[in-house]
Amino acid sequence: MSFFTAVFHLPMLVACVTGLVLVRARARSLAPRTARLATLGLALLLASGIVSMVWEITLPWVFQSSDRSLYSVVAGVHWLISTALSVGGLGALIAAVLSRSGRAQPWEAADPGPRPPFIQ
Repeated sequence: MSFFTAVFHLPMLVACVTGLVLVRARARSLAPRTARLATLGLALLLASGIVSMVWEITLPWVFQSSDRSLYSVVAGVHWLISTALSVGGLGALIAAVLSRSGRAQPWEAADPGPRPPFIQ
């Protein structure tokens, strides 16, 4: 593996693994849907980073092949997979942030209606 490839992808991979560990550690205190969506999103982003790292490692071999159509096909498949994983992961993380637990928050409490006047 190229040193620069590892250095380039390492922060993203470390952030995804750290996020997965933190989400799984707090899974019981989070709403189940939120924990599932956050885990899915981080796992998809981790997979996208791994696919990109594999692509960069195998790129010299694919480029040296005499068949340029192989390069075009492999590059297209990589782009499709990487884009799908990245967009899916980001979408799942956004859905996790916006998902609700179903419990009313204190600021969302129903208005109790008119209050009686204060009597001294």
